[in-house]
Amino acid sequence: MQPSHDVRFWRDADLPDLEVKRVVRSSHSYPRHTHDTYVVGAMEEGASYCLGATRSSAVVAAGQLCLINPGQVHTGEPLRDALPTFRMFYVEQAWVRRLASELTGRDAHEPEFDAIVRADREMLDAFMLCSHAIMRGAERLAKESAMVRAFSLLLTRGAALRAEPALRRSPASRHAGHMAVLRVREHLSAHLGGNVSLEDLAGATGLSRYHLLRVFRSATGMTPHAYHLQLRVEKAKHLLRSGWTPAEAAADTGFADQSHFTNTFRRFVGATPGQYLNG
Repeated sequence: MQPSHDVRFWRDADLPDLEVKRVVRSSHSYPRHTHDTYVVGAMEEGASYCLGATRSSAVVAAGQLCLINPGQVHTGEPLRDALPTFRMFYVEQAWVRRLASELTGRDAHEPEFDAIVRADREMLDAFMLCSHAIMRGAERLAKESAMVRAFSLLLTRGAALRAEPALRRSPASRHAGHMAVLRVREHLSAHLGGNVSLEDLAGATGLSRYHLLRVFRSATGMTPHAYHLQLRVEKAKHLLRSGWTPAEAAADTGFADQSHFTNTFRRFVGATPGQYLNG
């Protein structure tokens, strides 16, 4: 009986620089080839050989990442007794260069991964979170934040980049950070029904996307997306108390559908909108 071999691709309009592929129990052998993007592979199960241009090979095992630079010749060959299940992330070079510049505070021309295989649980989890956000159709701010976090970890740990501190501990910088957080809160409060982007928030504060995420989480203990969700739930509670139906409250606060609204409401309130209405 032939093993199953399922392949799916995700391309998201909110993340035009990224393509994600998931392969389940692959028996396919990839010939020598290159990509014009950066490539990150997250091995979920099984293992695969990755053969480099010099014929030196490395085994990518479950729980590890495979890192391929643009133009780097490689193959992918499954281990027959451990057919691999993995996710691949293909990200455009210009997006990676921009993030690298944000991380270092200077122009970064061509970041380069320093190893084909890397074992880093936090990094792997960040990429899995990013893929889950895309696959379930999460909101734009959640997807962008997950993508920036995953690739920030990758570049600072796997490409010899050192991130600049988000803020220096001077009174002026602490004030700047405080003002940035206030601006983010104001922007999120003013756009409870809109599809807010990380780019919008960065523009409102003058911080890079990476620094914005760090500063906001440090100050509030929440990501901007989580903070935005709870603001929307609070508004929905007010609308429900004012006589709006759950469907009307969900639409006004920007939830994609009733299921998303109900699940989010229950997560923050501990009850469904119907239970909240009925006391």
